[in-house]
Amino acid sequence: MFKQYRFNPKLFKLGMRTLKSGIAVFLVILLFGFFGWQGVQIAALSAVFSLREDFDNSVHFGASRILGNSIGGFFALAFFLLDQWLHNQFWATLLFVPIFVMLTIMTNVAMNNKAGIIGGVSALLIITLSVPDGNTIQYVFVRVFETFIGVFIAILVNYDLNQIKKRFQTK
Repeated sequence: MFKQYRFNPKLFKLGMRTLKSGIAVFLVILLFGFFGWQGVQIAALSAVFSLREDFDNSVHFGASRILGNSIGGFFALAFFLLDQWLHNQFWATLLFVPIFVMLTIMTNVAMNNKAGIIGGVSALLIITLSVPDGNTIQYVFVRVFETFIGVFIAILVNYDLNQIKKRFQTK
């Protein structure tokens, strides 16, 4: 089963998309470190996921990711309100988190945002299953904001490196 996964040293090379991913993660970590923000992992993942072959694809996928994460964030917020009303019972998490996963998927599909499903479900699960006590509503907005930061940096890196690449190609 794993025979197809042999290491090929000829394919071990630094491509442009890999370089852009590294630069985007560097900038995310730098920005979060500079401002002392927490949650750098969501922004870094969003940056890597949003980086595509070119600027247009990065913008398209970034917008899809932001929409998906916003949908996941919305359902996470709905879960927290319901969970608080039910006094934070384990059975509520057991029953309603899977239901909100399905609603997140269904909403993304209904909005023709299939590319945002994984990000939306990831946001929902990360938020609902790892929220610190007492910070539920703020936590939802902070996690979605971190996605915006990651997507913005990915688009910025893709745009800037494409501009540099064009300058060298015209000379």
